[in-house]
Amino acid sequence: MNSLDDVHRLSITDFRSISGTIRVPLDAPIILIHGPNGTGKTSVLSALELALTGNVKAMREDDANFARHVVHEGAQRAKVVIEGPLGPVDDRGSFVIENGRIAGTPYLDGGDGKFFSERCYLAQSMLGRLLDIYQKSKVEDGESALTQFVKDLLGLSQLDALIDGLHDAGHKARTKNLVPEYRAFESRIERTDQEIVLLRAELANQDKTRAEELGKVLAALNALLPNDPSNGFDLESLNALLGNLGTEGVAVEATRRLNDLRSLTSAWSKLPSDSGSEERTQVEADEQVAREAANQWRTTTGAELEELVASLRVHFPDLPSWSSTDPMTAAEQAERRIANEITRIETLLENDEAAKKKELELNDSIAKEEARGLLVDAEISKLAQDAGQFASALATLLPHIHTDDCPVCGRDFSQVSPDERLSLRVQKSIAKLTDDASRLTALASEKTASISRLAQLRRELASQTATRISDELRLNSINAQADVAEGKVTLARLWQAAIDGTALLAGEAKLKDRLASFRERDRGASELLNAAIRMAGEMARTDLAREPFDVIASALIAQAEDDVERATSLQTHRGTAIQSALAITSIDERRKKIAENLEKARATRAVLAGAVAELETLKGQAKTIADTAQEARTMIVRRVFNESLNTLWRDLFVRLAPTEPFVPAFKIPGSDSKDFAKLETVHRNGKKGGTPGSMLSAGNLNTAALTLFLALHFSVGTRIPWLVLDDPVQNMDEVHVAQFAALLRTISRAHGTKVIIAVHERTLFDYLKLELSPSFEKDRLLAVELRRAAGEPTTVDPDLLTYLVDAVAA
Repeated sequence: MNSLDDVHRLSITDFRSISGTIRVPLDAPIILIHGPNGTGKTSVLSALELALTGNVKAMREDDANFARHVVHEGAQRAKVVIEGPLGPVDDRGSFVIENGRIAGTPYLDGGDGKFFSERCYLAQSMLGRLLDIYQKSKVEDGESALTQFVKDLLGLSQLDALIDGLHDAGHKARTKNLVPEYRAFESRIERTDQEIVLLRAELANQDKTRAEELGKVLAALNALLPNDPSNGFDLESLNALLGNLGTEGVAVEATRRLNDLRSLTSAWSKLPSDSGSEERTQVEADEQVAREAANQWRTTTGAELEELVASLRVHFPDLPSWSSTDPMTAAEQAERRIANEITRIETLLENDEAAKKKELELNDSIAKEEARGLLVDAEISKLAQDAGQFASALATLLPHIHTDDCPVCGRDFSQVSPDERLSLRVQKSIAKLTDDASRLTALASEKTASISRLAQLRRELASQTATRISDELRLNSINAQADVAEGKVTLARLWQAAIDGTALLAGEAKLKDRLASFRERDRGASELLNAAIRMAGEMARTDLAREPFDVIASALIAQAEDDVERATSLQTHRGTAIQSALAITSIDERRKKIAENLEKARATRAVLAGAVAELETLKGQAKTIADTAQEARTMIVRRVFNESLNTLWRDLFVRLAPTEPFVPAFKIPGSDSKDFAKLETVHRNGKKGGTPGSMLSAGNLNTAALTLFLALHFSVGTRIPWLVLDDPVQNMDEVHVAQFAALLRTISRAHGTKVIIAVHERTLFDYLKLELSPSFEKDRLLAVELRRAAGEPTTVDPDLLTYLVDAVAA
């Protein structure tokens, strides 16, 4: 806590109704502040609260944005500073209010600042509604300010927390909310009972399924081993027996043979039909004739066509030969390439000839335009001689002016005359210097146009020249055109021979393929027959060795199908027995786990039941503790209210209002009530009355609020020995005022509390100044008067009264 002993003055600048800067002294036990309405008494006390706590509690409760309105009208900012004997106290207690924002560090820390606002400072706006404010519950926690104060005073927060924490122990449903495990244990017991029922049902179902699977095993064994009884096998020996039957290998082998036989039959059906000896002889003779004719074509026409293709590769390196494709394809590609090349060369030569012609035309146009320019120059020279040497110079210069940059000095003419072009200005000057201005101007324009046309013609000539081909390229193109044209003639002559050669080579290839198929059919038929005879030996059917393929295949397939059917039946029975045996093993393992889970569930239920019983015991103990704490709380509240708060409030109220029959008091709460904010009145004869608002007059109601504030202030000791009251004597008569003055004197001198009180009425100020005047050495009274004329700054007139020895008494 920061000591308030160093607080000697309060500096205020343009704060609320305070205009300008004032310094209010605070270094006296009792300080009276007086001034007419609007001079700033409440502003001084609000500024003091702001400097000490960083807040103005009453103003903030009325308007959260009060900082926007506390700067004096016409000022830019307000400032409040607490000063010590030598000036400001470091950076504490200094605040600046500007643009709706408060910036600074309070003199008191957070807890002391809150205590000062609630227990040491009573604002004028709070007095009339103090009782309602104390009794009104807060939204955030549902407790009134008075209830919270009493709980802090009596230290009931921990006891209330204990009672609230154990409240749920008084009822089973609430206990489940307090102890989630309670509800969880009961839910787990219920789920465990359901689990036990389900496990029992599942165990019975597994027994039924095991009996069904065992029946399937016995039926399969009777089919596999009809001569061996199977009732005596246990599960382990049964698995070993089924593993030794070997039905799977028999079925696989039988199926393999059947598939092989079917593959041979399919391959035989795909063989080409067997041709007769006459057809084969004819095909061989035709093949020899075709081979001789093709060879004849290759050595004559084919060689010539190949020679042509080789000569064309000079121009077309990727041109294929007829031997890599066929004669017709090679001829068609050569024809297409020759046609494209001839078209390309002709287009190139035609474009070059057109460019040459255009070049001659442009040279002629340039010569004519140059001659025209010479004529125009001569005419300009003739006209310029009469206009003088200066006009001649300007006319000669004009064709060279294309921009606003002067060709003589280089300066930008637009800087001198932004609205007129340089060429136009020169033309006007020429017109002024010559009598025949229009003619000279026309000739100058014509000269400029002639120069532009000449430049355009020369650009076109350069463009046409760039499109011309060189003489070497032209000669090479003409030679290539001749070579390709010769090739085209030769290709046209050999075109039909290429068609005939393609047909001869295709016929030869077709007959060769036909002879090859005959030989391939003979080889395939021999291999298939040998394979069928070999399989007949494997299946013990050597009697079929000399039969045709169709007879052998039909007999062997019929026998293989019978073998597969028998092996498949045995395999099916064996698979059924194995699956059922595995199912029985799985069922036995499952039954074991179910039995274990059933035993665990029963053990878990026993543990949960014990835990619930223990929770019931703890619930009873918690209820006993809660009841004991509630009784202790009730005893503390009754004792403190009867012996402390109500007694102190009664003494203060009776002292200020001795004629009032009804005395305000705290209503003693019941044993289960946590609200201390109920107020009542008690007649001096002890009879209960209504609330203070319904039983007391307006003046005595204010007195009740003031004495309640004082009672709460003194009930918490001397944490901050300051008492600041803003015009608290409203609606008090002379008796009340006299008693109040005596009370203030006692508070200041007997309890060592600094008293700061603002008074509006002048007569009351003078009276209190007299009543509270110093009565012993070192006692002082500071009377501060505030004054402010219209349009003038506020002024402070302090009057420090010290103890003086009465001359008469002396």
